[in-house]
Amino acid sequence: MSTSARALMALLGRYGKPEQEFSVPFQLGTMKSPTSIKTDRLVSALVIQWHGRIVIGVAPFTSLTDDSLRNLLQEVRVYGTHAQFGAQTPYRLLAKEQSDLNRIYGITYAPRDVTLKGGAATAWDGTVGTWDLDIFWTIPLFPLPLALQSAGLYSLKGPDWAGNLFVDIDGGDGTGLGTLGAGTTVTFSSYGSGAGSPTVFVNVVRPLITVDLMNRVSPAIPFISYKSVDSIVTGGSFTLGKIADLNIGKRMVSIHTVAGTLQVGVTAGVRAFATPLLDTIITRLLPSIDSKFLTMPYSGLAQQEWDGLLGANRLLAGWKTYNFQRETGNPDAAFASETLTSARRFELDGDVTAAAGQGADVIQSEILGSPQIV
Repeated sequence: MSTSARALMALLGRYGKPEQEFSVPFQLGTMKSPTSIKTDRLVSALVIQWHGRIVIGVAPFTSLTDDSLRNLLQEVRVYGTHAQFGAQTPYRLLAKEQSDLNRIYGITYAPRDVTLKGGAATAWDGTVGTWDLDIFWTIPLFPLPLALQSAGLYSLKGPDWAGNLFVDIDGGDGTGLGTLGAGTTVTFSSYGSGAGSPTVFVNVVRPLITVDLMNRVSPAIPFISYKSVDSIVTGGSFTLGKIADLNIGKRMVSIHTVAGTLQVGVTAGVRAFATPLLDTIITRLLPSIDSKFLTMPYSGLAQQEWDGLLGANRLLAGWKTYNFQRETGNPDAAFASETLTSARRFELDGDVTAAAGQGADVIQSEILGSPQIV
């Protein structure tokens, strides 16, 4: 290994603190970045902060959705034009589901929210009152789980996107927080004030390496995306049936599912699960190629137990995972689905107990290419 490569590997795990890129007023629907985020360096993560006030009037929520305040933000998208591959969307996921994944792979991690009711620190419970809130979502732009000293090799290299890398965030509303009581009102305003709007701050985390060293690394490009499969978990129960088609063209790092009862009465464009998420909907995952299973666990519960051991953490209720890199911690152990053609059937199969009102999402994490150091 050359001297410069050794220097790069020694420094690649050193990160700066979150740097603010832009802020936008909170609203229902899409909040767009006013300009491209800076593309002069590697981009490894986003830290998004919701800073504002919610006033609950007349009556409290009768129940809260799962991790209620995390539903204030809905889908987050990172997209742009890559110098080699053209228009790409390397990140598209519901913010609340990313927060769950961070807890699954972050062992004891929990977002450090600040919730004040009438100026006094207290846990959010949806009761009548004035709530001043700072809520956080961390968005890793590299596959999980991955040691930070290697994350730069699987991050977005800014110069490859050359002034064309954007972040869009969809905002939710009060209906995503829980079930409204008789006459419940939900009013949003700026922090500490009854006027204006909450603010959403978008911060970027980058490795602290020189431009010369950065130019010597060519990272693999990380992708994460999701699809909703509500019709599958409401249409009829099955064993060893098809849950979803899986992507081809890139290497598959991991597949996750999350399932529960969908919150009813939400505004169009808002998606939230009632509390709690449920293990009893999707009970087993079996990726397959041309009807040949890659593995055949007898019990979905045993599968969860093994995954929990590997991550030194208990999987959250409602979540199932099939992670090709978890045992090694190396994304290069990803499944070589880039070699498959559309003639092959690459599927996520499993067992489903269907019922009305349920919902589920399938999340796929992939990489394109392999990291190179020169």
